[in-house]
Amino acid sequence: MKRTKLFLSLLCVALVATGCKGSVESPAVEDNSTKEDSQTTEVATQENSNFRPEIYSGKEYIFEEAYEDGVYSDAYVTGHYDMYKLSPETREAYPALNTAIEDSMNARKKKYDETHAEYLDSSKQLRESGEVSTFVLESDLFLRRADEKVISFVDQDTEYAAGAHGVTRYESYNFDVQSGKEILLADIVTDKEAFQSKLAQALTEKYGEDTFNDLEGNLEDLSLDNYEWAFDYNGITFYSNEFASYSAGVITANLPYDSAFLTQDFAINSNEGYISQIPLYYPDTTHIDIVDSLDEGISISPNYDPNNLDLFWIQSLNISKDGQTFTTDDLYVWDVEAYIIHMPDGTESLMLMTTGDNDYSCSYVYSLDGQIKLLSNDNFSHGMVCEGDDYGQIVPIDPEKVAFVSRFDLLATFGGTRNYSFESNGTFTSVDKYYKTSRTHQQDLVSKMELTVPVVDEAGEETGEEVTLPSGTHYSIIRTNGEDEVDCRIEDGRIIRFHLENPSGEGYIYDIEINGINAEDIFETLWYAG
Repeated sequence: MKRTKLFLSLLCVALVATGCKGSVESPAVEDNSTKEDSQTTEVATQENSNFRPEIYSGKEYIFEEAYEDGVYSDAYVTGHYDMYKLSPETREAYPALNTAIEDSMNARKKKYDETHAEYLDSSKQLRESGEVSTFVLESDLFLRRADEKVISFVDQDTEYAAGAHGVTRYESYNFDVQSGKEILLADIVTDKEAFQSKLAQALTEKYGEDTFNDLEGNLEDLSLDNYEWAFDYNGITFYSNEFASYSAGVITANLPYDSAFLTQDFAINSNEGYISQIPLYYPDTTHIDIVDSLDEGISISPNYDPNNLDLFWIQSLNISKDGQTFTTDDLYVWDVEAYIIHMPDGTESLMLMTTGDNDYSCSYVYSLDGQIKLLSNDNFSHGMVCEGDDYGQIVPIDPEKVAFVSRFDLLATFGGTRNYSFESNGTFTSVDKYYKTSRTHQQDLVSKMELTVPVVDEAGEETGEEVTLPSGTHYSIIRTNGEDEVDCRIEDGRIIRFHLENPSGEGYIYDIEINGINAEDIFETLWYAG
């Protein structure tokens, strides 16, 4: 795969918390239950809660390299699949939901591991017959809505198994947050005939009557159990590639929550904002079609570098909505994620998260109300968390609490995550004083001398106590204010603070001092990335 991320061990460990995609690991799951089993499993009882769920996302990477006669050739199989996991607070608030999510992820892992094995075997057989073809298995999860009522996301499954074309399919996951039960379409449709008639009308108006062959008849024959659909911020979205030709791709339609044939039990909370990820897919092979957005009324299409078309680097993006078109400035990135930020007052913005050379990340916010225009640009990447040896990205859900990572070179190179609130002018305002780090052993500082430092509490307030710690003490960086304070946990569990000084005023990392002594003279090793 052209963009396989390989890092020197020092750089990988030092940057594992900075949002680099190649370093994100899938959150662990425990057993191999099937999705079918999870749908019929009796869920645990739980008290109703108003806590908005938090979700972590990780990736399982697939890369089977081919090595023949001492030479590496095109890989047998490449790709990845996403995995979701609830935050510890969400798992505690919604134990039944946690069971349902874990079961669905176990079934997902089983499914894609089996497909991976099948593709590897098939690719090797083709290679033996003289045909060199790299199979592709890409599966991305897109969160559409998460609140106190529902968690809803879709699996965009793109596969290429030799031949002229690949295929993109969608599978939906819809859970009742309070009970953990899967929500079926039959649970929300009160009049099947009226629903199917309105869906046929919406599809015909969007794609044209000639796109379909006997659409109404096909819908009438389809059981409600056979639809793929998701809760969105603006209604119910349906996905299908069964009613039209291959060239039409995946077709979608959105029906608003206030439709007469839908129960109002799962309508959105009008006083809450929502962040919904837009399904995109920009492949690095001509065998697979681009997915440039399945959201109603918006398209985000790539312009590739004309001088290096075979590298599939995205030079810029065309954003279109309601007849308005906007082309971004030069980006030169290899990955783009897109999110609709929907505010309670009805205003909408587009947030793009890009990853480019050296996994450098940026965020961009564009207005979607009227004229499309750039509102803000920051060097943000997704907020990161660490549980044991597992790292994950914090999925954007709530405009009032969006987690971003920033990189710091303060006694080590590390990423710090803090929460931000989205403002009406398209900017983000921090709601946390400190950036929390995702711990790695390279953030362990070992002193070469005795140090006297202040003690702080879990909230980051200095207690007024000072402690003198001997040479050889281990300090694990846990947070920073991003400027001149670095908090570390020591081996007995206490938290101490280093007040950093930079007497040169130039901001160079090698000029940092603590208590008037250069940091390089205080610690055995300072782990900085180049």
